[in-house]
Amino acid sequence: MLNFDFQTNKFSNLPKIYQIKYPAEAKGWENGIYQKRQVEKNEIKIPEDQLGLEIITRDWKETGVPLNGDSKTQPIYHYDETTHVAVETTNANYRLVLTIDNEDQIERTIDIFVNDICEETVVLQAHQVRKVNLELALSQDNLDLYFANHNCSSEKCSALTWTLRLLSLSLEKLPLLSSNGKLGIYIASDSTAQTYSPKEEPQSGWGEELYHQLTGEEVEITNSSFYPQATRYTMSTCFVDNRSMGARSSKSFIVEGRLESILKTIAPGDYLLIQFGDNDATAFRPNRFVAANDFPYYIKQYIKSALVRKAHPILVAPPAQFKFDADQKQFITTFDQYRDVVRALSKEYQIPLIDLGDDMTTLLNRFGYEAAHSWYLQVNQDDYPNLIEDKHDVTHFQHYGAFRIAQIIASNLSEITKSAEFTQRRFGQDYRPVIDRKLKKIYLKWPAVKNADFYVIEMSKNKSWEYNSVTTKNESYIDPVEFNWNESHDFKIISIDDQGSSIDEKVISLNG
Repeated sequence: MLNFDFQTNKFSNLPKIYQIKYPAEAKGWENGIYQKRQVEKNEIKIPEDQLGLEIITRDWKETGVPLNGDSKTQPIYHYDETTHVAVETTNANYRLVLTIDNEDQIERTIDIFVNDICEETVVLQAHQVRKVNLELALSQDNLDLYFANHNCSSEKCSALTWTLRLLSLSLEKLPLLSSNGKLGIYIASDSTAQTYSPKEEPQSGWGEELYHQLTGEEVEITNSSFYPQATRYTMSTCFVDNRSMGARSSKSFIVEGRLESILKTIAPGDYLLIQFGDNDATAFRPNRFVAANDFPYYIKQYIKSALVRKAHPILVAPPAQFKFDADQKQFITTFDQYRDVVRALSKEYQIPLIDLGDDMTTLLNRFGYEAAHSWYLQVNQDDYPNLIEDKHDVTHFQHYGAFRIAQIIASNLSEITKSAEFTQRRFGQDYRPVIDRKLKKIYLKWPAVKNADFYVIEMSKNKSWEYNSVTTKNESYIDPVEFNWNESHDFKIISIDDQGSSIDEKVISLNG
């Protein structure tokens, strides 16, 4: 336990206090890369005659000029000229308790940042002293604390200076979590692995397809973090927790608190799949861009954070884009600089690497140019009413491509983990019932019955069968009425031919 009492200046060990300034204007775009304001850091001595550490802050949001007029490239940065409290510690989970005092005459809404992650937003009334308890999962060997105005100015010239007093700080290291005994797989990645909603059909990520390659009689789908894309697929003896989020790089995934959300729940023996590089390489998107020589700094945080929590990190090189060399008549790998980094880190830390670039191009070349279109989001608007235009996407996937990538991942994981939980299902042939608590629906799928024109679905109720719905497909989302999600339920699938006669019956059971 570390204790820092800034009212009496009694400390477990001496923290570093420094003031941040951004005196010079941002240089802007230089050779296709945005140069933001440079930080000026000045260490200050802890005053001996103050009742609490005075935090002096001036903050603003600054919007830069977009590159070549493209609004998607517009840089947006928050600059916080404020007092920082830095404490040397270790990469682990902690309980942080702060006592803060708003000496101003007005109410303030304050963001509390630790290592550039906004941990909590609190409202302080005028002259209010408040104790704040935070659960942290650090991914670095230090804690850097500062405060920012939640409703900051939109430009520097109108930014006002305000003060706050930090009265005390305590930091308690928490024990490792206990394993639940299941094979646990976490995924930290971008849009190529993300889970998508039905409204985004037919786009899919390999993270949402991976559960098809795992055993278990039924699947339960739940939200697993603070954003709706985070999805856990739970089977009887294993789970996949897909925390992937589109448009994120190794850096932005961390500063938005998404890695931390994994580190708060990952347990000894779990696996962490780490795949970035695609968005890191987009220099024209400054808020996510990570140069290849800076890439190791961020990826090491994922690796070290998993290792210290006795989990198993696995690096995944970026998937191949739809890039075909017409002269060589073959698909080529992409993001090679970032692939080189993860190869080197795999050797440095002696941890597994799944090279999707190599594995995918091998398969794509076997498919050939025409058939390889089936992997990517290259579809016609007329086939999908939710689309506003035809898609000619060389990066993202439709269900078939995401499924095939998940097969590659699962095959590698089977070798790495030596687990019996992996299987090999073909595309579209997973007939297990799914309890989707995110959609509040039951998904049923069954093998198509020859000569069946349609299927009648009945649900057991009070020891009898009641009509639920009818479909011409061999799958259906059931929207149960008066459904107890924690009880067992049976569904009967009745296959009907063109004469209206029942030619087959099948019962699908849910354990709840």
